[in-house]
Amino acid sequence: MYKLFIVDDEKVVIDGLLSVVDWHEHQVEVVGTALDGNRAYDLIVEAKPNIVMADIRMPGLNGLDLIQKVKSVIPDTVFIIISGYTQFAYAKRAIELEAIDYLTKPIELDEIIASVKRAIEKYDQLRERKEAATQLEQYRSQVEEKHILHSLFGYPLDQILEGYTSCSVLVTDCKSQSTDQLIEMVKLLGNQGAPHRIFSYEMEDHLVTIYFSYGNREQDSGLFDKLKSLYKNILTSPITGISSTYIEITSLQQLYKEALEAYHVGLYLQQEVTDYRHLVNMNNTIGLSMMKRMEQFFLKRNLDLSSSESLIDELLAYSIRENLTPVKSKYLCFKLINHVFEYVQQEFDINVETVLQEEKYLIFKQLNQLRTMVDHKVWLLEKIRKLVDYLSDNQMSQKDKLLYEVKNHLKENYAQPIGLDELAGKFHISPAYLSSLFSKNMGVTLFEYIINMRMEKAKELLRTTNNKISDICQQVGYENQRYFNQVFKKNIGTTPGNYRANHLVKQ
Repeated sequence: MYKLFIVDDEKVVIDGLLSVVDWHEHQVEVVGTALDGNRAYDLIVEAKPNIVMADIRMPGLNGLDLIQKVKSVIPDTVFIIISGYTQFAYAKRAIELEAIDYLTKPIELDEIIASVKRAIEKYDQLRERKEAATQLEQYRSQVEEKHILHSLFGYPLDQILEGYTSCSVLVTDCKSQSTDQLIEMVKLLGNQGAPHRIFSYEMEDHLVTIYFSYGNREQDSGLFDKLKSLYKNILTSPITGISSTYIEITSLQQLYKEALEAYHVGLYLQQEVTDYRHLVNMNNTIGLSMMKRMEQFFLKRNLDLSSSESLIDELLAYSIRENLTPVKSKYLCFKLINHVFEYVQQEFDINVETVLQEEKYLIFKQLNQLRTMVDHKVWLLEKIRKLVDYLSDNQMSQKDKLLYEVKNHLKENYAQPIGLDELAGKFHISPAYLSSLFSKNMGVTLFEYIINMRMEKAKELLRTTNNKISDICQQVGYENQRYFNQVFKKNIGTTPGNYRANHLVKQ
């Protein structure tokens, strides 16, 4: 039903319009009437009719002024002017204000019905245009948001945000908390006509916020304060890492890495906000030589992990010699133990959290609570010796070493065609022995292992990129997309398209 409102300073005219037409027959409901323009305006704003039939001369607002005032708040309202006057100036002004008709009294029934039908048609056109514009804007916004998201993974950022001169990325902990409401509030905060744009995504256990601006961070400090306040009100004890500000924006990946590193340091130091720019300053203050010394130490192949005890002595002696603050000393210890964890993970494919029977964030929290240099040394030695003892007690046999090397080879070459004979030849063993050894030790056949690896990579690409499924198929080692779809559905339980629809990173 279409809603109609009638305005005329003569009650007899309103009564006549109500009685002479069977409005319901024409899918019209009369939602109100008024005898003067001022009263009409108040009731129209409340009732929000689709069509208004108004006299041109009335007490208070006249018909032309009423059109102008109503359209300023409800622009889709369609007006029909009725008048006892035929002056050209009135008709011309009514047309300029986009009235659908100018009817002069007395009005024939057919004229009224025809005019209302034209008004309905005009209203439908306005509504369709508005819906199309809304859909186009939603589509443009979705494309923009996906483009920004893909740039976090290394894709180039083109001119879609042309005009913005700087960008920063924030990473905030949101583990085990629903962030849908926060994401919407962040978007609303960032798109209120101010000279900035904000995009927000939930990625794993983090809320990632990308901030584009015409100015720089110092100029926009008020907005950053609002963002931090918003996080604090909705999340429980949030820890946030902030990247540096880039003036020339080509890709967001580096900014994302900076924000993530700042977040991890903030998690370790248990500080609410950590700025990557301060970390750079801290690294320079601490001295690049010590940082590089640690990096070079853990680049060695076949490193005896127990030898890192001498590195601890070096680090602590350096801290005392340079009279470093407790925060800087802790930061160096954090970097060292992080190097240890990464080395063990990469070299031996061993989960450090499993060996130490503690989650990383709790391990870093312990380190942060230490007060003296002696405490730091004892703590570092204890963690490293636990790892060394575990590796010693679980020294790899020849079979374990072979399996480890085979798995590493598969990890690096899963996207290439892999044949059992070729793989066995590479490691100088028989195909039958390799197949038997792998099945007995891994609990799955060699080719089941390869399929699982390919499916995990396919799921990651479906979640985090907008690559075509045909391209993903090639990227994970399948030439035939139809066969890839069959394998995916058999192993994952749904098609690649449905998986992407249900698991794409939240926006």
